[in-house]
Amino acid sequence: MLWLKSPRSPQLFGTCIHRVKTEEKMVALTFDDGPSPYTGQILAALRTANVRATFFLLGKHAEKRPDLVRQLYEEGHEIGNHSYSHQPLIFRKRSFIREEIEKTDRIIRQTGYSGPIHFRAPYGRKLVALPWILAQMGRPHILFDVIPDDWDCPGVSLIARRIVEGVKPGSIVLCHDGWESSAEQDRSQTVEALPIVIEKLKAAGYRFVTISELTR
Repeated sequence: MLWLKSPRSPQLFGTCIHRVKTEEKMVALTFDDGPSPYTGQILAALRTANVRATFFLLGKHAEKRPDLVRQLYEEGHEIGNHSYSHQPLIFRKRSFIREEIEKTDRIIRQTGYSGPIHFRAPYGRKLVALPWILAQMGRPHILFDVIPDDWDCPGVSLIARRIVEGVKPGSIVLCHDGWESSAEQDRSQTVEALPIVIEKLKAAGYRFVTISELTR
């Protein structure tokens, strides 16, 4: 059970994507737990570098900041669903899991977003019920293979190094522009590391894509 719930393991049902197998040097930057006051700074860095990313939003934060959600897709980024409350979707009733997903979908759509809504579970955890529900919905579970632990604020240079050294063709990078709790947390190190990461990966021949572009 520990192995099955891990974000590094496959799923019993449906499709779980940690990385796309490709020889092309492409990578997807993803940001979890927003939108937050740091999201605008992340957007500014992406805009300067002409890079698009995918943002996995918490419903409880998106409903408080609909203008930021609109700014995300108006600037060409994709939006994902990271549940409403960020409670682990394991050992839960199926009705609870569905409501966490569907409520966040509704909040995102109410902002006017018409693109694909990808899904990523809180903490990447899954067992049986969540994969079964996602399979019924026809939705892949988008996880990650590069984990710099930026949420822990280990330092700008360490965040950048972990990402650059961890990326392979087809990688999905997990970063954070927000936080799971109601208390505001520091995401300035992620903001500062982003231009370093983009510059070094571009120099290595990588191009940055959204999750939809990567999975195609």
